[in-house]
Amino acid sequence: MSKKQVVKTRTNKKLELERKRDEKAARRALAKERKNRSQGGSEDEEFVSFANQLLAMGLKLREVPGDGNCLFRALGDQLEGNSRNHLKHRRETVDFMIKHRQDFEPFVEDDVPFDRYVTNLEKPGTFVGNDVIVAFARNNQVNIVIHQLNAPLWQVFGTRKSNAAELHIAYRYGEHYDSVRKVNDNSEAPANLKTEDTDVIVQNLEFENYNIETAIVATLQIGDLKNSNSIEDSNKNSSNCSPPHMSSLWIENGSGNRIFGNQGLNPEEIENNRTFSQKEENKRNKNKVTSKQRKEQIRIEKKKRQEERHRQKILDSRSNNLEELTTDGNLQPPVTLVKTFATLNI
Repeated sequence: MSKKQVVKTRTNKKLELERKRDEKAARRALAKERKNRSQGGSEDEEFVSFANQLLAMGLKLREVPGDGNCLFRALGDQLEGNSRNHLKHRRETVDFMIKHRQDFEPFVEDDVPFDRYVTNLEKPGTFVGNDVIVAFARNNQVNIVIHQLNAPLWQVFGTRKSNAAELHIAYRYGEHYDSVRKVNDNSEAPANLKTEDTDVIVQNLEFENYNIETAIVATLQIGDLKNSNSIEDSNKNSSNCSPPHMSSLWIENGSGNRIFGNQGLNPEEIENNRTFSQKEENKRNKNKVTSKQRKEQIRIEKKKRQEERHRQKILDSRSNNLEELTTDGNLQPPVTLVKTFATLNI
């Protein structure tokens, strides 16, 4: 083995050792945070409120340790599906700021020289500001969406490309960042979330006097109602799409039959035409009022079933931990649209 290979091997071992040490420290920090939160207090209430707010949009928090690297951990989880490369993301972001010094130096506070400022930023565990979020977004050509409790979304644009990736993170307790994921996403894959402007949620919140729990129910009901309407429309369309030889054009005494006769149709098709003709005649002879009443009864029964399903969903959500709501995320679409009602753009 050459001297160069020996140096490279030692370097790789050192990096691997640092990575394992960092992961161990991260697990300890996260366990400590959860233990403190389980003991109650205002932070615990904030966590539950934040979780409910995200749940209304079909999202959840994926926590990362509050070790001073939380921003890069959260962004790394969004971009790559895990937070292990946070040190690399930190170095690359600081390098970008140095290369574009003219864009970032005017925003350095407390009269700290820019060189000293970026030197401190490069150290693991150093807390960072909004300027670093902007630098990360530009360097990676992504847009970053920041969720906050009871506040509009913040969007930081690193690019104006229409197909740019969006990284969704949560800003909590005034000092900590977590990753935001679809509620059933437990994978180690990029989050692939994208905002979708809509006023449905804000309307539901206003109508329910900003009761998050009932607003969630209302949002789910609207979604299910749209699905049931689309299925009903599909069934109507499919019922009207009879095979060509079953069209009213070809039924007995139909225009096509009168002009061309039954030529080209085999005996089975002729018999089908006759049967279809009889069914059409029976439909026309049915009492219209009775049919209308039957449809109304079906509609009422369907509404009752929907209400019962939604009631059961709320009971389940109350009795189970938020983590137990998650399911296998392998079947989720490549990009999940996040319904939002207010955003502030940077």
